[in-house]
Amino acid sequence: MMPLKISPRHPCAVTWSRHALGVSPARTARGLARQWLTHHGCSADLIEAVELVVAELVANAVKHCSYTTGLSLHIVHPTDHAEGALRIAVHDPGPGEGLRAVASAETECGLRECGRGLAIVAALSQAWGVVRHEAQHKQVWCELTIPRCRSLVAA
Repeated sequence: MMPLKISPRHPCAVTWSRHALGVSPARTARGLARQWLTHHGCSADLIEAVELVVAELVANAVKHCSYTTGLSLHIVHPTDHAEGALRIAVHDPGPGEGLRAVASAETECGLRECGRGLAIVAALSQAWGVVRHEAQHKQVWCELTIPRCRSLVAA
């Protein structure tokens, strides 16, 4: 596992490139997410949910596009008085047909394997979606609620 480097300028955001994710990207992404969230004092329940979501998003990118170009995690506005959100984004070189493909997978696949990963992401997230940045690049993102956490505010 790579040593965790927290930027003092952006302590509540982190990004890994496809090279950092190595030859087992979903597994590596789970470990990196766990390490980063543990550093920020997040609960075990949140860490487990994030690990599952990260693994599903990265595995989906690898399955459909051969690799992921990056993974980013960003904690937004948690305080000791209010909940915040953890935004997870996976970037890949795919054509960006994600939402339409997911909608058809949900109706056509039934109990088959396809579409289950994104169903898990949808169940654990408060919101998720796909953004096309260029003709051959997209970002699949989701947000999970982060409970109030003093250690995140101090980070």
